[in-house]
Amino acid sequence: MVLNGNDIKKLIEEEKVVQNYNKDYIGSGSIDISMSSSILKIKKTFKAIDLSEPEKIDSMYEEFDIKESYNFRPNECIFVILNERVKLPKNIIAHIRPRTSLSRLGIIINLQHINAGYEGILNIAMYNLSPNTYKIKPGMRIGQVVFEELTEGITEDLIYSNEKTPIYQNEDGTVGSKIYVDFIGKVFRHFKGNYYYIENISMDSETKEHIIVYRPLYEREDSMLWTRPAKVFFEEIDENRKDNITKQKHRFELVEDLSKDYIKED
Repeated sequence: MVLNGNDIKKLIEEEKVVQNYNKDYIGSGSIDISMSSSILKIKKTFKAIDLSEPEKIDSMYEEFDIKESYNFRPNECIFVILNERVKLPKNIIAHIRPRTSLSRLGIIINLQHINAGYEGILNIAMYNLSPNTYKIKPGMRIGQVVFEELTEGITEDLIYSNEKTPIYQNEDGTVGSKIYVDFIGKVFRHFKGNYYYIENISMDSETKEHIIVYRPLYEREDSMLWTRPAKVFFEEIDENRKDNITKQKHRFELVEDLSKDYIKED
């Protein structure tokens, strides 16, 4: 069931589902969202980017303060950091949809699904598909949020904040893609030949650096659970180093045809 404007007002008052909002932006079945003075841009590179290398993905983005305005050029894609903060209870999901007035100018934003239990400030991809340059400004409305109520019976483990790795929870809008979390539950081979299973990806509380939590798929006496910074876990190595018996290009590499049930035989 899609919530009407009065229900949205009630949710905002009782659950704080949208914070730092303009009350005049509430419509019959949605609330408009606006852009802040900060945007993210993707750095251009002439080399192919390996999506398994977090240090390269994390370094792709540059944050800009657009201050008074920004010249949005033809065929350009930017990530707009929202003014509004979203906080969803466990029985509500939301969808971000484009604004009609901008779509008719050739400015499109991505359709964004927001899971129940999510909290944070989103960044939204915005594309200029027109042949024209537009001057966009902080505070400009770029889209709208529609809320839906989930059917009864959802269990706590399905709430986004309770997921094993809710990587975008409590984000501040400056977080880029964390696609490499898809490797949780996958088997990787070390360049010395042993196999390891990624249990989870955590975050260092001080440095905010992503940490790989993994275990060996063979018996060890010292420890059966290990951690390593993601940028080191996936880093490139010399194929010709003497101890690189697999001749692979990275410290650890994904083995597509193996599961966690695989145990390396000595």
